[in-house]
Amino acid sequence: MISVENIYISPVKSLSLLETDVVHVGANGIVEDRRLYLIDENGAVLTQRKIGALVRIQARYKADAEELTLVIPGVSPGDPDRKALTGRIRLGDSVVTTMWGRQVKGRIVEGDWSQALTEFCGQPVRLAQSEMPGECYDEYPVSLLSQASLDFLGKQFGDPHTFESKRFRPNFLLGGCEPHQEDDWIGEVIRLGPDLVIQVIARDPRCDITTHNPETGDRDIDTLRLILSYRPNARAPFFGVYGVVVRPGAVSVGDQVVTPFVE
Repeated sequence: MISVENIYISPVKSLSLLETDVVHVGANGIVEDRRLYLIDENGAVLTQRKIGALVRIQARYKADAEELTLVIPGVSPGDPDRKALTGRIRLGDSVVTTMWGRQVKGRIVEGDWSQALTEFCGQPVRLAQSEMPGECYDEYPVSLLSQASLDFLGKQFGDPHTFESKRFRPNFLLGGCEPHQEDDWIGEVIRLGPDLVIQVIARDPRCDITTHNPETGDRDIDTLRLILSYRPNARAPFFGVYGVVVRPGAVSVGDQVVTPFVE
């Protein structure tokens, strides 16, 4: 049986991933995921593609209370001088940010968070919140990856346990699959849990972020070259798949995945 082994969210886009037991997926994507994001002095979205160390910052967000906590470590790994900022979100000026060709409307978050992030990043950074939950994704709102694909990639490196799933930042890590079985679902409709129905749209073209250690943000393994070594493709190193929401619903760890799903 194929099932959901892990669920990952990042309340602030490109910061450290959190494991959670349940998420709610709306028409635009995962409600709890990437509600907030960072922009630079030019208004462009700021991610680990530019600053790998962002992954060292932990974020927790209580949507019902509009409360955010950021745990920002010292500038260098091992530095005990870290900041923990907690408070209710106060929204300021409106802003429009381009994300993968989409114009995402949001508002700047007022308070001490932006200054603390600026000090950590060594450049001007502003924290913003999207107007609508689930809008701050890359190409598509839901990403899926199987543990079998991770293990198979690890074997190419010499050890099936080499790679943590967090390195590839999927929303849903699936168990009970064959390696790269998720590729076979492209064009199909599948169900996760009792309610969520998604259409698998495309393979996930991987970027430089996957070459970074998921705990430190330092580059350590050339995952892109490794993927291409056994999955050659002129466009990109594909690993995992993307989906769009057909019917919203909640998903919990342990839920069954039905593929293909027919009403």
